[in-house]
Amino acid sequence: MKRSFIILLAGSALFSSCKSKHNGTATPVYAPITEAVFAPGHIEAGGQFTLTALNDGYITEVPVSEGDTVSIGQVIFKQDNTTAAIAQKSATANLAIARQNASDNSAVLEQLNQQLHTATEKLANDLSVRDRNARLYATRSVAKVDFDNAELAYQSSLNNVEQIRQNIAATRLSLQQTLINSRKDQETAIANNAYYDIKSPGAYTVYTLLKRKGDLVRKGDALATLGHAGGMLISLSVDEGSIAKIKTGQTVLTELNTEKGRTYTGHVSKIYPSFDEQSQAYTVEATFDTIPAGLMNGTLLQSNIIVSHKERAMLVPAACVSPDGKALVKHGRQTDTIQLKTGIVAKDYVEILGGIHADDKLIKAY
Repeated sequence: MKRSFIILLAGSALFSSCKSKHNGTATPVYAPITEAVFAPGHIEAGGQFTLTALNDGYITEVPVSEGDTVSIGQVIFKQDNTTAAIAQKSATANLAIARQNASDNSAVLEQLNQQLHTATEKLANDLSVRDRNARLYATRSVAKVDFDNAELAYQSSLNNVEQIRQNIAATRLSLQQTLINSRKDQETAIANNAYYDIKSPGAYTVYTLLKRKGDLVRKGDALATLGHAGGMLISLSVDEGSIAKIKTGQTVLTELNTEKGRTYTGHVSKIYPSFDEQSQAYTVEATFDTIPAGLMNGTLLQSNIIVSHKERAMLVPAACVSPDGKALVKHGRQTDTIQLKTGIVAKDYVEILGGIHADDKLIKAY
């Protein structure tokens, strides 16, 4: 039998009633019984998380202190951003150049437009020459070779104008693409530079600062612990043999290490589905019905999670029941070994579901 549960018994009279006047024997008694799973744990702020570094670099400033309440976007750490600042400045300058080159009055496009203007004028002149030669050729005033040369010059100018126009369109597209890439590079540089200011993602309390001014940190290093001060939670570790009994909404009785002897009531609010290899337990969260005044994050505690309750149960001392659920029952001068059907099993008492009667005498043999 597994004796891993705490049993809370209603009424102190039960302990004396289980004692028989007969030496070394006990008779079953009926009493209310509550089964609870013991779970150690600690206090944790609601929404608690670890703030991490997004880049390598030295800490140059820590403008907050432990216990401060910070707002969204508030800087908690500043890192040396010299290289990132240079990259941002360069990206901004490149963007300005790209924007100028992509404008309608840029030097690149102005030169091409001037080429188009010259080519268009030449095309008009070549068209005039061709038309004149066509009229003269019709009257046999010029030779056919002169007309052919004029037609060839006109077609060449026409092709040249079209080529320049296509070149202008392609250049505009290329300059726009360069502008888009430069804008992206600048935005990326600004974002990278901003990562050196480690900011709060919301309204939180700073519980722990893990780095100080002058510390060298690497990307991914833990910097601080933040959480909601108004939402303190009970974080509990429950063993593998007991986790199946835990359900949300169950009552939790908690004793803080800072207030020995005082019990606070709460309820199970969340059961994490994964097994924590480090603690070798499952994590269960509970909330206080009323949060204790002056509660400190990280405070160690012990809790009993109430998993079942019976108003009337047959109980015998654990010393009367063997590990495999058997008992020695005395009938006059005869002693019989009886296989019991047990329910809740604890350190001191065992619930009996079947196998004996209320007036049987059990020998305390274990």
